[in-house]
Amino acid sequence: MQIDLNYITTYLFNTQKQIKEVGWFRNALYLFLLYKVFVYLFQFKALFSEQRFIYHHVKHINPVVDSVFFLNNHYSVLLALVFIFSVGILSIIGLLKKSNYITSLILWLLVMNLTSFLYPTLTAGDYLLNQLLFFNCFFMPQASKNSVWNDMKIALHNAALLAIKLQVCLAYFLAGYFKVIDDSWMSGAAIYQTFQIPEFSNALLASIPYSITVALTYFTIAYQLSFAFLVWFRPFKIYLFSFGIMQHLLIAFGMGLFQFGIIMCICYVLFLKYDANFKEPQSHKRT
Repeated sequence: MQIDLNYITTYLFNTQKQIKEVGWFRNALYLFLLYKVFVYLFQFKALFSEQRFIYHHVKHINPVVDSVFFLNNHYSVLLALVFIFSVGILSIIGLLKKSNYITSLILWLLVMNLTSFLYPTLTAGDYLLNQLLFFNCFFMPQASKNSVWNDMKIALHNAALLAIKLQVCLAYFLAGYFKVIDDSWMSGAAIYQTFQIPEFSNALLASIPYSITVALTYFTIAYQLSFAFLVWFRPFKIYLFSFGIMQHLLIAFGMGLFQFGIIMCICYVLFLKYDANFKEPQSHKRT
């Protein structure tokens, strides 16, 4: 038991993990937020104006929880614009490598407010984005002169990195599990039936033969159930990511669920490289 605790302690406190990959991940996340800002402004009349089709209501729970309902509780068109442009400005600050704990936390709260206000329009991608932005608050800390505080920053960075990976694995496994207990998926007809729905398909997808969609159905189930186990082994990653990217781009551009597909592809960045230089607990070198 002592060895396991030493291993965990060394992993968390030894050094910041995957700094390069985390940097790529954050850049992709900020670019995606800039895309969302563009969408919000392009569809501002429908989503945020006085003639919007989004219904909102005041919601009071407690001072902490209410922080993510500030836009709901004090709504005005001007305040919505302030929130949207603030997300854009903080995303640019992040791309310029000028963000810190405070700006990242504010960015997360702003996006939480916007998604809470737009609740009827949300997809799974929005929920996942909120989680990624929360963990993003703890990434890539600046070195501190206080060794205890510096150790805590490193531990938060490494814990957030691991948390995102585990969340992606859990999301895939649960998605696969619920497909297994769904008759339409186990019959092999789920994807074919989806491609026949005009709102979630197009003429090209609707023309795909039934036999191919059946194969895609079972490949999807196998992929989602196995991802959480195989992704930790380097030889399997190229195959997992190749199928995953193809699947999510199909979801994004073929079925119109753009956000979810792109967000999942962004998460893959954190799986590109593992900590090859990580040593056993006997080694406590700092970099």
